[in-house]
Amino acid sequence: MARFIINYTFHGRSSKTIEASSKEEAEELTWAEVERDDFEIDADEIDYVDFTVSELHPVTRDGREIWTNYVRDSDRRGHPSALASSPLFGGA
Repeated sequence: MARFIINYTFHGRSSKTIEASSKEEAEELTWAEVERDDFEIDADEIDYVDFTVSELHPVTRDGREIWTNYVRDSDRRGHPSALASSPLFGGA
């Protein structure tokens, strides 16, 4: 099975109302929310989504099996776990 990495760029606008005792507190609460790992904006509020798709290649680099979109000359193409998933990734 092939692997691909998808990079998304969101352009849009969203708003909501919060309660705080001051503008500074509102800004602090908002920054804390945005910095959380699980922060998400409702996709219905996003006007434009751009994305790129890049193919990932299974390689062995410095003895480690990795998937990368940049293959170096020193990389060995394919690795055992990729070969087990598909004959497509056989070494060249």
